[in-house]
Amino acid sequence: MHPTADRRPGDGRMVSIVEAALGVIERDGAHGLRMATVAKEAGVSKALVHYYFSTRQELLRAAFDWAERRWQDAVAERVSRFATGADQVEAALLASIGPEAPFGSQRALWNDVWSGLQLDDELRPLVEASYRAWVERLGKLITGGLKDGSIPGSVKADPAAWRLAALGDGLDSMLYLGLITPRRARSLARVAVARELAA
Repeated sequence: MHPTADRRPGDGRMVSIVEAALGVIERDGAHGLRMATVAKEAGVSKALVHYYFSTRQELLRAAFDWAERRWQDAVAERVSRFATGADQVEAALLASIGPEAPFGSQRALWNDVWSGLQLDDELRPLVEASYRAWVERLGKLITGGLKDGSIPGSVKADPAAWRLAALGDGLDSMLYLGLITPRRARSLARVAVARELAA
């Protein structure tokens, strides 16, 4: 079995390579990801990078998966700071447009990966699964708010989760294009959450 068969970095060298790849993607974009550049960034030989990752696309997929796991953990930690479901929904959505690490770097990675999906049939299922997991997370948080009374019973969790996910995508795109500031994006997100979760 190839070392990257499950795309989950396990040893220190592999982790350093994946982290270096994320650094290259954040700085140069996914199109700028090169094995030699990653090797230099990680301080390892190009041969070692090829030992773990046969192709550039394989490395990109591993980097996306690794970053996604890290981002999901960070979102979970942030959400856990809030007591009610309504506050947790807002915190999760704000994290999806947050400029600070790891949120900002994940946004940059997502935008680059989206642009190349039509060229990578193996990456598409990872991205789709990630997006569905994100909507599911929002839905569970809304359900939690319905149970604790912080969200009115008239709110339907699944449709609201999809609308809020779409809102987050729209704000992220505007941020990516420089059409709005992070402060403006956060303000719009808060207003949208309040309206979506209103009676």
